[in-house]
Amino acid sequence: MDSYERVKAAVSHQNPDRVPCDYTAEKEVTQGLCDYFGLQTQSELLKVLGIDRRSIGPKYIGPSLKQFPDGSYESFVSGGPVYKDFPSPLGGINPSIVQFPWADVVKPGDLEGRFGWCGQIDWWDFSVIPDRIAALESEDHYWISAHGDPSGLQHLEMWVGDEKFLYLLAAEPDLARSMIEKHNEYRLEHALRTLEAGKGRIHELNGGGDYGTQIGLTISAGMFRKYFKDIYSNFYKEIKKHFDVEIFFHSCGGISNLIPELIEVGVTILDPIQVGARGMDINGLKSNFGSRLVFHGAIDIQHLLPNGTEDEVRQHVRQTISCLGRDGGYILAPTHALQVDIPLRNILAMYEEAQGRKIHP
Repeated sequence: MDSYERVKAAVSHQNPDRVPCDYTAEKEVTQGLCDYFGLQTQSELLKVLGIDRRSIGPKYIGPSLKQFPDGSYESFVSGGPVYKDFPSPLGGINPSIVQFPWADVVKPGDLEGRFGWCGQIDWWDFSVIPDRIAALESEDHYWISAHGDPSGLQHLEMWVGDEKFLYLLAAEPDLARSMIEKHNEYRLEHALRTLEAGKGRIHELNGGGDYGTQIGLTISAGMFRKYFKDIYSNFYKEIKKHFDVEIFFHSCGGISNLIPELIEVGVTILDPIQVGARGMDINGLKSNFGSRLVFHGAIDIQHLLPNGTEDEVRQHVRQTISCLGRDGGYILAPTHALQVDIPLRNILAMYEEAQGRKIHP
């Protein structure tokens, strides 16, 4: 099987020739792996590691992103959150939001003239997408994903601030709803235009937002239904009306109580299956939701990969594939971006065990 066929079998709940694999990592980890293999680019690394999924998207052509004298910077859209890089205790850099663009909003009228996640639709060049897909197709037949989702809890927290937005959901619902509505301007159009530019060669629309903590949900399922469920449902219905794509949803944490809601709104692939969080036992997840969901992730970066032996990593990979990959329905990946405290040997052991081969430099 090629990469597309492998992922297609898994998402169709059929057994592929081997479990499909995906990769996400901090840039220092990617650089370390490239150095180890003598490679120049992440694209080369993904081929060496046997990664089956690739991502594309439009090009940002909006107003220039600002850099500030204190070293802080706008990251992905003009007028969005301002980040600053701080040294991580584990090594590497931890980008953190130091300025929330809607922190000063106190009434709906204050949102006039402001922009949400996408900025304005003309800040994006969708014409580059066919060439980006063609470049991937010239390498191999990959499963191709593009970003597109509604603005949910995490997106608003990034614009407003975590504590303030959670307070607004509880105490000022009209302002919270105005923020959600404003933040969702252009989100559906952005996703539709991305898929239109793909001309049927994009297989998955990915997005999500963190609704969980280590011990459970950040907000209740009832509050999710109150503020967000209809937005997701209407968005994904419109997408599926026009395009045959899988709906990939990311949420860290213990979100088992939210999974039935996500299935109802149209989610078909759930990421990252944070196995160390409460309620995220893979046997229960497979038993309860395995016929309706594809699981993506589940290889623990909190304890196993940084601290386990190579043999423990291999055993965990075998057990995870045996459970979540039973009758298809599983894409192997770490439970978050691979961090700098993870030995390279454990990263290689994860992919080698999944693929039944030795990965050589």
